[in-house]
Amino acid sequence: MSEAFRITKIHHEPYFNMPAAHLHPMYEIYYLLNGTRKIFLDDSIYILERGDLVFIPMNTIHKTSYVNDRPHERIVINFSDTDVADIKASVPPVSFRNIFLPEPVVHIASVHRDYIESLLNRMLSEYEQRDSYSDINIKNCLQELIIFMIRYSRHKSDESFQAISVTDTLMQDAARYIRTNYKKDLSLDAVAAHVSISPTYFSKKFKSSTGFGYKEYLINVRLQAASDMLLETNASVSEIAEKCGFNNSDHFGTAFKKAKGISPLKYRKNNFRMPLSPAPRE
Repeated sequence: MSEAFRITKIHHEPYFNMPAAHLHPMYEIYYLLNGTRKIFLDDSIYILERGDLVFIPMNTIHKTSYVNDRPHERIVINFSDTDVADIKASVPPVSFRNIFLPEPVVHIASVHRDYIESLLNRMLSEYEQRDSYSDINIKNCLQELIIFMIRYSRHKSDESFQAISVTDTLMQDAARYIRTNYKKDLSLDAVAAHVSISPTYFSKKFKSSTGFGYKEYLINVRLQAASDMLLETNASVSEIAEKCGFNNSDHFGTAFKKAKGISPLKYRKNNFRMPLSPAPRE
């Protein structure tokens, strides 16, 4: 298994929130063993119940938060492309970012949960008590889990997700509006007007629903787009800054280094991909 791989099982007491919304350069599978959670993922909000399994692509903004006063328990797996190379090679052209669209959440019917939890517990056992055969067993279980998820998501049961609140729905709409319009000079007032509520109320509710302040989320969306452009185009740093909505390249460079711990040019050099395409035209 790659250095990115890890699997953890954690029990949290009532009212636990993740300290901060975040993203990371590896995939994540989140399985809720019991309890209820809210997850903000990219620009969408989902209420998770026991047996819900979430696939989180690389570099995707996400945060979980509490819904009620019950404790919860979850298993989380992080892994890299290397760990699932066999699947990606044998089922082209699978894109792991879009593999479970239209929804990244799969509700596992009760009849299948013993099977899923058996796979997860086998991985946990091998990960915590490793020997020379553990990596083989972990890799086999991980691939079996992903294949099940792909098949299951294409033949879902009729069981539906718990509906999100009216406020969460408005904040989800706001997040999607930001993601669509991040290149523009986008003010808090403009986004609040889009969802027809006051700026003060919007600011408070956006933070409580998503885990992000308005400006924090906007900058994260812009940095996510800029990271992709750095690796996938030959546009200059100043061009990328302008196309992603930053006032100037200095502001972009400062925000990028604060988030990534590295300058945009070093990020491009360290993560170089071939081939680079021309900068996209507006």
